[in-house]
Amino acid sequence: MQKKRIALHPKKRIVILGGGFSGVYTAMHLEKLMGKQDDYEIVLVNKDNYFIYQPMLAEVVGGSLSLFDTVSPLKRLLPKTTLFIRDIYSIDIPSKTVTLSPKFSHSTHTISYDHLVLALGNVTDFKGIPGIHEHALPFKSLADAVAIRNRIIEVLEAAASEDDLEEKKALLSFVIGGGGFSGVEVGAEVNDFARKLAKAYPSIDPSMIRVVLAHKQHRLMERELSESLSAYSAKILRKRGVEIRFQQCLTSASPNEAVLDGKEMIPAKTIISTVPSSPNPLIATLPFALSHGKIKTDSHLLVEGCQDVWAIGDCASIPVEESVAPPTAQFAIREAKTLASNIAATIRGKKLSSFHFKTIGMLGALGHQCAVAEFFGKIKISGFFAWLMWRAIYWMKLPGIDRKLKVMFSWLLDMIIPIESVQLQMTSSQGITHLHYQKGETIFHEGDLGDYLYIIVRGDIEVLKQMNGVNTRIATLSAGEYFGEMALLNETRRIATTKCLSEVDVLALKKQDFGALLANLPELKHGFERTNHERAEMLKSLNASKQGDSKTA
Repeated sequence: MQKKRIALHPKKRIVILGGGFSGVYTAMHLEKLMGKQDDYEIVLVNKDNYFIYQPMLAEVVGGSLSLFDTVSPLKRLLPKTTLFIRDIYSIDIPSKTVTLSPKFSHSTHTISYDHLVLALGNVTDFKGIPGIHEHALPFKSLADAVAIRNRIIEVLEAAASEDDLEEKKALLSFVIGGGGFSGVEVGAEVNDFARKLAKAYPSIDPSMIRVVLAHKQHRLMERELSESLSAYSAKILRKRGVEIRFQQCLTSASPNEAVLDGKEMIPAKTIISTVPSSPNPLIATLPFALSHGKIKTDSHLLVEGCQDVWAIGDCASIPVEESVAPPTAQFAIREAKTLASNIAATIRGKKLSSFHFKTIGMLGALGHQCAVAEFFGKIKISGFFAWLMWRAIYWMKLPGIDRKLKVMFSWLLDMIIPIESVQLQMTSSQGITHLHYQKGETIFHEGDLGDYLYIIVRGDIEVLKQMNGVNTRIATLSAGEYFGEMALLNETRRIATTKCLSEVDVLALKKQDFGALLANLPELKHGFERTNHERAEMLKSLNASKQGDSKTA
């Protein structure tokens, strides 16, 4: 089966990739600006069907906000925008198309664009830091916040019944890497939540709870706040029991300990890393000039050298005065307004606007009704009043009146209802999926995307390949054998079709997990490569034989 292409649409398309602040607010402004222009369709592609309000994410960890208080459905925010809830497989600039990854099949979808907005943001990147990917919890998404909350509850419940003192200390120790806004806010929430929750367990001595915040710079939030407010933040956190390690990095992790600067080993079952992050890997595949991994744009937010491709937010290097725009929400929202205006102006043949904006101020929460704030580089506020301002400002910026009401009631209820200690286990613990197919069913078609390795547990399959316009059986496979590795190893689409000769049970291993196996087990990799070579040679031989038969005929 060849990859699917969505039927050509009579309308022209503005395609936005990414559903963060940049992408969503660009679509919002475009809906207003293009409302009366029905010859254009606004399309947004995002892997989730919701927009997450990142500044309040830490409060999900502490339980001040519930699971859905920080998210808004994209369908409600963008009623006039066509949504594709999928991962992006590739972007083809010369052909002006975007290919989306499979959802419930092995086939991709391709959409064309007339204007493309790259709002892909950044991703958590643990490359080169041993053990962090395997054992540290990231803090970027809603799922991450829930996972951290679950872990805190889990280790406290385990510690409550643990008799071994050293093991109990490790269970009650939390190490956070990174002292920027994210690190400070999640560290403060972890500290508050763990200490509040511990009061429900008589067997836990609160003095055994240990929260360590490691930061490679000499002060907290050094890029965002003045030195005095950074010092105040550190003072408050230390007063509440947080150990701060300046000029130290989280350099490694194992199931039982965190390693700082390759020297100090801290026994801990919970390790959280808020650094580092890097631009979306798709950015590196595009033919654009980059600056520190970000796409270079002009002051109109047009990608350098393009007339129909725009970049915005964390994945873009946008010039502002003598610097570049920082990756913050307040900048992303203003960039989105300028970008939407410029796309509309381009379509209507009008003059483009340059992006100009100066930071109004920065706010940071320190947990337990305390925060720091700085406005216009001069006005500095800290303590309870800053916390009230933090909540009021972010509450007003929440998109949608329904979300504002939900958050307000959550905050009110948080003051009068005891803390909840319920775990929400939302992910499967299985890394390998067990699949069952009926006789005659096709597992994948020739031309499909290579996304899984399959190992046959029971039954038989046949491998079919198109030769001279006819589906020809080239192999049969039985229990204990595997297939699908050729597309994964060679980064190609499926070169054959697999069909069940009987009822079949298989184990399916995702592409990324298959890659992790090969990276860590060289002998296994060599075995797959040998099989891949043998099967490739067999295909060459069959092709040569078929071509010979065709010439003879």
